[in-house]
Amino acid sequence: MKEKICNKRLELTVSDFGAEMVSLKLDGFEYLWSGDEKYYGRTSPCLFPITGRFMDGYYTHNNVKYPMQLNGIALEKTFKIERLNDSQIRCTLTEDEETLKVYPYKFQLEITYTIIDTKLDINYKVTNNSDEALAYSVGNHTAYKWPLIDGQDANSYFFRFEQRETLKSFNPFGWTADFLINENIRPIYHGFYENFTRSIKDPKSEWLEYTGANCDYVVRTYRKNFPFIANWARPENDANFVCIEPCISIDSHGPDIFDRNGIKTLEGHKSEEVNYQLLLYKKSELE
Repeated sequence: MKEKICNKRLELTVSDFGAEMVSLKLDGFEYLWSGDEKYYGRTSPCLFPITGRFMDGYYTHNNVKYPMQLNGIALEKTFKIERLNDSQIRCTLTEDEETLKVYPYKFQLEITYTIIDTKLDINYKVTNNSDEALAYSVGNHTAYKWPLIDGQDANSYFFRFEQRETLKSFNPFGWTADFLINENIRPIYHGFYENFTRSIKDPKSEWLEYTGANCDYVVRTYRKNFPFIANWARPENDANFVCIEPCISIDSHGPDIFDRNGIKTLEGHKSEEVNYQLLLYKKSELE
């Protein structure tokens, strides 16, 4: 099942499977990847209660081992989806017999998508209905077309940060490399992703943009509340997508789920919310 909201300029379609954005358009122009299963069969699934992976495929909690797949459980679950009004969609997931086998908590996850002018707000509300504290992360594995405009040179595309940055990138296999050295422009090319994900932590910038040198369309990600940004693409030249994934936590320094770097702890019978925004615009509108 899918729900759509729109205003005069922005249109969003969300699937109940994985609370996934499957289409995001500005003035009818599509930003999201097609979901071709040859390379990556999704567009923007929700990641919960972890983002990233446990290297052994499981974690421990209270001396019990629990299996946990890459990027958690939510991306493979069907949410209850509601179109609240012309500008808002809410997706809700609660525990079931299957989730309790891998994540032993009673919880509720609400993801609310709200469009205002050409900005999309993505809000996560996590409620712990268990007696004990739970650990969680949230994020979206959003894949944009690369290039955004068919036929353009993919090598002319880049990320632009609000400020000059000096950042290291890393992946879960122990690889690190410079991402930026006192610059605010990070060119991208397919060979850039030969070592899989290039994640970064705690940029000074509150936002980063994705666009091309000759592309009029821009997406700006406001990630102030999300300390990590995972960045992933396939190295093959015909894999026409790049992922920008703001997330709370992405890697681990130990076997317990509470050992994950940046993981949030939510006490029993408490709720909390966190959000980020996407701004879509055209460069020509600023001229």
